[in-house]
Amino acid sequence: MTMAQRDGTAGGRRSVRNDDGTLSAVDGMVVVRSAFQPVFRCQGERIVPVAFEALARPFRGATPLLPDSYFGQIAPGDLRSVEALVRHIHVQNAKLLPHGARRLFLNFHPAAVNAPATFEPALAALGEDLRQAGISPRDLVCEFTEHEETSPDALRHFVYALRARGFLIAVDDFGAAFSDPDRIARLTPDIVKMDGALARRHLDSADGFDELTRIVGTFRRQGIRCVIEGLETMRQVELARRTGAHFLQGFALAPPQAAPGDFTAPVAAGHDAQDAERLTAWN
Repeated sequence: MTMAQRDGTAGGRRSVRNDDGTLSAVDGMVVVRSAFQPVFRCQGERIVPVAFEALARPFRGATPLLPDSYFGQIAPGDLRSVEALVRHIHVQNAKLLPHGARRLFLNFHPAAVNAPATFEPALAALGEDLRQAGISPRDLVCEFTEHEETSPDALRHFVYALRARGFLIAVDDFGAAFSDPDRIARLTPDIVKMDGALARRHLDSADGFDELTRIVGTFRRQGIRCVIEGLETMRQVELARRTGAHFLQGFALAPPQAAPGDFTAPVAAGHDAQDAERLTAWN
């Protein structure tokens, strides 16, 4: 990885320009790069790529690190600035994505929700990043995971601040650990992302499939769109489509690719032609 140009500095952490045109975040001995995974929309019998989820890929030298392990060891007082820097490189790297599918899912750590004094400036900076990248606020989906320690008042404030800037809102990992359907209904997010492990378990039995279909239907009636993620086989993809979910995501459809990537054929290697015909080309 060659770093050709520093893009800015803050608190010892900075973004750098790589020779391939992408930005990376440098945090001491760790370099964080962007990866993007397509999100697909169900259109009748077709499955169409319409957006990307931005994912952090940390490295120490040439050794990849688990994202949860990397972010988990960052001091709470530093976590928000690291997250803001990573979101900055994601948005700037999104300029390299296919123009017609620059809708972007960005993750926010649960700690951000409880700190309005810091998330307000972070959202202002994010808005400026989007402007520079030519991405509309309405094409940004801000993901956060429910957490037992999250203050309900702080969560409502966070959601209000996101909506005030025109961003869309997604609750991530529904069904994992702490998930409260009633609180989600009160928040009225635009999107709910089903926990991948939960979805796969439900898709493994007739009763589970019926329950997942019921959950998707309940959210649909509330005006909330569902993403079923973590799909690993085309059988899971087909069953997930039958639940009525609006969006699908997983390695069976397309794995994450490090930016800049080649997203002209978003189908995982190894699927046969019949699988590939299920997907439309980028447009």
